[in-house]
Amino acid sequence: MSGSGAFEGQVAVITGAASGLGRGIADRFGAAGCSLVLADVEEPALARATAELTAGGIEATAVPTDVSDAASMDALAEAVLAHHGHLDLLFNNAGVGVQKPTAEMTTKDWEWVLGVNLWGVIHGLRVFLPHMLARDAGRIINTASSAGHVVVPLLAAYNASKHAVVAISETVRAELAHQGSAVTVTAFCPGVVRTRITSSARNRPEQLRNPDEPLPEKD
Repeated sequence: MSGSGAFEGQVAVITGAASGLGRGIADRFGAAGCSLVLADVEEPALARATAELTAGGIEATAVPTDVSDAASMDALAEAVLAHHGHLDLLFNNAGVGVQKPTAEMTTKDWEWVLGVNLWGVIHGLRVFLPHMLARDAGRIINTASSAGHVVVPLLAAYNASKHAVVAISETVRAELAHQGSAVTVTAFCPGVVRTRITSSARNRPEQLRNPDEPLPEKD
């Protein structure tokens, strides 16, 4: 990033914005001049992040969102367009993980991880890409992982979701290039980052919890 004000006046929507990579993205792009729309399922942490950014002079709006839920993502898009009229940057960043042998993975494990990591990106593209195409402007950054290019034992669902995010991102990028669109799509593939993804089960919905597994404490 070239420095303060580099993105002055642009609108950035960030999912998974309350902590980890999402919060880091919010800090950097807010400092660069973006107006932020912060989306996260963890409402207390989302409220804290929004308050801290606002106190630092950054325009930030919180929209509690479950990226795995189509209606929730529809509502996020409606909120963004009602408040700002458009968006310039979309960070499909929310992510979770389950670490266990593949043979021990339950249907609920698969549904939860793929719901957030894969369907969250799909819903983000579904609700926001048409608006960017209508303006012929915008950038979409999908958080994948180095696990989108290699495989890590005990992370079958996570690996599968991140490989899929890379594939979807490259597919849409190719489509847009063929159309001559100015909209861009990038797969962001970081390595190991110190975040709270290992305790992401704190936000796992009741209907997708395994009854024999303890729930990590929320903040």
